Amino acid sequence: MLGVLHNPADRELDRFVPAAASSFRAAAGDRRKHHILDCLHGRVVLYAYDSHYPTDGHVVWDPITGEQHRIPNVMDALTHPAVISGAAAGGGGGSASFIVAFVGVQNWERHFWDAHACFYSSETGEWSVHINIHLDLDGYHLEDRPAALVGGDTLYFVGKSGILLRYRYGLPLRCGRDILGHGITSADVLSVVDPPPGAKRRLRLGYTVVMAAPESDGGGLRLGVLHRHKLALWDREEDGSAAAAARWVWRVAIDLEQVLPWPVGNTKGKERACLAAVAEDPNVIFVGTEEDGVFAVELDSLRIKKVCELGKSQGRFFPFVSYCAESFLVSISYFSSVHASLVADLK
Repeated sequence: MLGVLHNPADRELDRFVPAAASSFRAAAGDRRKHHILDCLHGRVVLYAYDSHYPTDGHVVWDPITGEQHRIPNVMDALTHPAVISGAAAGGGGGSASFIVAFVGVQNWERHFWDAHACFYSSETGEWSVHINIHLDLDGYHLEDRPAALVGGDTLYFVGKSGILLRYRYGLPLRCGRDILGHGITSADVLSVVDPPPGAKRRLRLGYTVVMAAPESDGGGLRLGVLHRHKLALWDREEDGSAAAAARWVWRVAIDLEQVLPWPVGNTKGKERACLAAVAEDPNVIFVGTEEDGVFAVELDSLRIKKVCELGKSQGRFFPFVSYCAESFLVSISYFSSVHASLVADLK
């Protein structure tokens, strides 16, 4: 764990905050006019405020080397990016290449909503086929949350009331632009995933995040909702590629009230905590607020360690992990001991 990236309220401040236990510092560069949109596999997607053309403002930045790659011609409809290394995406360029998958939702007219998806490849410098589906939802929007990479070729984006968008970018990546010639429809690539039944109140009032479950639990999609001081977890079990053939399975609810050194409930005058996860270790979740900083929590043992301070920030934060500089697999001494008996099944 090298540190945390965020968008400070004061744009003159650095976007990278090093972890207390790390000597790493991000590569030098002026990013005061950049807004962080995503961080995964050691790369960061930024948007440049000073871009002359709004469609050319997206940049992929490597904090280790300082290398930057501008993404051209991003459609207005594509608002939520997720960057994936070429090795993880299954491309031919290995870890030196990457793709940036984008999704977005547009309201063309009253009660008419469309979802869009497309990805850019650094290896080819080209965009994939543009996928567009109609949504039978009213007032739907995507939340400002990180996407979850599951199974090596599927991304899940969090939307209103926990309704997810599933983008199987691996299909057009393997088949090219002629997906219809391979018997693949737009609905196969981009689809809606309904939230767990019975979770409506938590999803409406809590903070939702998606992540990949540990391989020991099947390695599928996991959804977490932090409501008051309870972190509820569900896993998505799929039978085949059809979203309709899947079901949500309740896992556990974790009581964080006695784990974190500050209240995470809706205390009057207290800001709501944000959640984040990293693909490199699905058994760790990060919880943080501007006032209290960012903490890493092991979900199995509930051991905890403060990562860093945060300060005034615009929305969520992004844990930065890279095996190129340091190992993320921390020793047991990284966490202070907390009894696992704090886990309560609230089914």
